[in-house]
Amino acid sequence: MPATLLDGRALGAQIKAELKERAREYRAAHGHLARLVLVNVGAHPAARLYSDQVARSCAEIGLECITHTFPFHMEEEEIRRAVGKISADPLLRGIVVLLPLPDHIQQRVVTEVIPPEKDVDGLGPRNAGNMMLGFPSFIPSTASAVRELLRASAIPLAGQSAVIVGRSNVGGKPIALLLMREGATITICHSQTPNLAEITRTADILVVSTGRPGLITGEMVKPGAIILDAGINTVHGQIRGDVDFESARQVAGYLTPVPGGLGPLTNLMLIRHTLIGPEAG
Repeated sequence: MPATLLDGRALGAQIKAELKERAREYRAAHGHLARLVLVNVGAHPAARLYSDQVARSCAEIGLECITHTFPFHMEEEEIRRAVGKISADPLLRGIVVLLPLPDHIQQRVVTEVIPPEKDVDGLGPRNAGNMMLGFPSFIPSTASAVRELLRASAIPLAGQSAVIVGRSNVGGKPIALLLMREGATITICHSQTPNLAEITRTADILVVSTGRPGLITGEMVKPGAIILDAGINTVHGQIRGDVDFESARQVAGYLTPVPGGLGPLTNLMLIRHTLIGPEAG
């Protein structure tokens, strides 16, 4: 029997209704819309796609979303100063530096100038450290979306074997920390992992966040496993995930489609953080 699809759109509609009420409360209390700024350097296709999704969701929910786009060739120190200046806006509720950045710009150098209380995607060192220690922090929105969908689907995590493929600061690392916090036993795989298929076939829960379309096939999946595909790739004008959907669906028990799985939730988690603040540890 083909896998049951985990529908992020239906859950996203519920969350969106809740956030609209939060946005109305914020405007009534402060006299203006909550303001979120996105910083896009180099206009990478994945970053541009994500920023467009966030902007649309903000408009629907009732937030002001401003995107600052800088050219690829800008120097690291120039971007750092620009982000610091934007962050100083007293009306600003949150700021997100979209990834990936050009190779000549270090994430740390740019994000460390964002005040922790405005670092709503949890990319700065203060929030990342607090998350690792289990203290209240902003959590990267992809990781928040994974946890939100698992909870809403009543999928237990305690005692489960969870394999995360990918080790980025916005994907694999925070996802691993959150699932470990929920009681799962974690294995992290990446581009240097030998015998990847042998490891992924041990997973009760398989989360993939690599940016490599179709990396995980049905032959690499444990029968009945829960697969969450956090990949967003553009292939011949179509959005594709990191999992080969058709082959994996014949083996898995549950599977997120791309688009329509985690994607509708990721930008809503970012908006939730902007309106509500850090999550408790």
